Amino acid sequence: MCGIIGIITNKKRDLVPELISSLRNLEYRGYDSTGIALIDGTVIKRLRRVGAPSDVLHAEEIAEELEIKEIGQSIGIGHNRWATHGKPSERNAHPHIDCSGDIALVHNGTILNYESIKDELIRAGHMFTSDTDTEVIAHLIEDKVAEGLSLQNALLATIERLEGSFGIVVCSTQEPARLYVAKRGSPLSFGIKNDSLIIASSTNAILAHTNTFITLEDGEYAELAADENGIRYHVGNFLDKRRGITKKPTTITDFSIDELSKGEYESFMRKEVYEQPAAFRTTLLGRYDEQTGDAVLGGLIDHEETLRSTQNIITLACGTASYAAAVGGVLIEALAGIPVRNEIASEFRYRTVPLDPKNTVLFTVSQSGETADTLESVKEARRKGYPTFGIVNTVGSSIAEAVDAGVYTRAGFEIGVASTKAFTSQLAVLYLLALKLARTRGMTLQAGRAFLAELERIPEMMQRTLSETDELMRAYAEKYVAKNIRTINFLGRGIHVPLGQEAALKFKELTYIEAGNYPLGELKHGPIAVIDKHALSVIIMPKDELFSLSKNSIEQILSKDGNVMVVTDEAGARELKKGSIDVVTIPTLSNPLLYPLLEILPLQLFAYHYARALGNNVDKPRNLAKSVTVE
Repeated sequence: MCGIIGIITNKKRDLVPELISSLRNLEYRGYDSTGIALIDGTVIKRLRRVGAPSDVLHAEEIAEELEIKEIGQSIGIGHNRWATHGKPSERNAHPHIDCSGDIALVHNGTILNYESIKDELIRAGHMFTSDTDTEVIAHLIEDKVAEGLSLQNALLATIERLEGSFGIVVCSTQEPARLYVAKRGSPLSFGIKNDSLIIASSTNAILAHTNTFITLEDGEYAELAADENGIRYHVGNFLDKRRGITKKPTTITDFSIDELSKGEYESFMRKEVYEQPAAFRTTLLGRYDEQTGDAVLGGLIDHEETLRSTQNIITLACGTASYAAAVGGVLIEALAGIPVRNEIASEFRYRTVPLDPKNTVLFTVSQSGETADTLESVKEARRKGYPTFGIVNTVGSSIAEAVDAGVYTRAGFEIGVASTKAFTSQLAVLYLLALKLARTRGMTLQAGRAFLAELERIPEMMQRTLSETDELMRAYAEKYVAKNIRTINFLGRGIHVPLGQEAALKFKELTYIEAGNYPLGELKHGPIAVIDKHALSVIIMPKDELFSLSKNSIEQILSKDGNVMVVTDEAGARELKKGSIDVVTIPTLSNPLLYPLLEILPLQLFAYHYARALGNNVDKPRNLAKSVTVE
């Protein structure tokens, strides 16, 4: 879950500002410590700091502290850390070096057998200066180079010893015109410019330099070179020992550098909350036919017979994506009548799921497309014979490549660690998928057209919801912070249950306050024991067939001196006693199944304003990183 950057150029220049800028673009992948290393003449110059690069890396200070002698550099590497082995500290920050100081590397992933390797290396006389798993890689490479191997072959020999996942970038003073990279389980790509190659663990750090890049697949490594003859790269595979793999570069044309900027907003999260109407509209664009009342999902067109005949669906995801998938499961069951089993990816690969792959399809959902638990579960599902389809935001990502087919969401880059627009964009695809499945199973043309007509209105209703609830949610957040709320539960029925799960996750991610979530009917089966004047119950209950039943639960909470906030529509708001509860009103919709698309918006804002009232960093919540690429 770390951020990696590497730059190699045949036009020497001051690489420090570029490294820092790239690391700032990667802060969502880790920010408890950071560091850079440069080849300055015949030596490696390294600087590491505790904290986020935007706070602790400043180009002018670094140049002075490192006493850089060369006018410009050809090679630089950098790293943002999300600590897994060893506490956040300068000694544990990357880059790591070998005993001689000739080799430097950065690493994302987890080396499972590092302890036994470290013991072996210590017995051989190596001196370790960190508590990380990464440092063993540098010393193993050092040993292989000492045996006479080239840096590339030393890296390949080292990889054979490593168990676990890695994305590695390594440089050496012995080969000052080359960088070497290797990937297994952790994302790595490299961008191509006329005078430079840029390696990164996420394409957004590359896109600040170039929109053309190559994504490495598991088992691949690359030699990147830059000298008077220009720039060159060679890709190979360390699993099957191929040394000359032809890789077709990807070019992204619909990217704006403004996506990496907060613009007029005080945080990325707030910007991304307000981008949801546009992201939702863009994700729908061109993917439905008003005349036929059907969804048009081009990525699944070759598998329509499989989808038409399936008897079961498994959804597979982690975190926010799993709650989007669960909302989708309720939709598919309600509209298409297909049983849906929602599986948490971190559990799926270790369980026995008694569903026949011959009549079951699997949909996996991921924002980054690199989520380690999800990726490994997809691989396990494919080994068992399940048809696998993806709903992913990142083109060319590992999960997008691993599935049989899929649909890309169009959320754009999401920098805030707490996901917002990725969630609603995933829902956009899931609503279209539910419609497509329903139209093959008896939904009428008229019903399909009505569903689409309502779906088309959602971006406008989203914009209205944001503008009408933002200040209200700030006022409610400040009110409950002042009341010293110690317990908060998010409650609902039906399709609002997974919506409450996502709202609770957002709240705990940002506020660091434990938040529960239950079906509203379960309140009296245990959770009501925690209700008192310091407890807040957030109830999601638009005016539907269960509205009267839900009102009864409100009375139960109030009778125990609990605080209540209700998210409802205009029709529901007219029937609630506003004096005793706080009411958040969203627009009324014709189809109650679409309410989650609006309900989540004020709940995102509530978590956002609550966290700000507590003084928390909403873009970089503690202990979290955006893309979980380790298990």
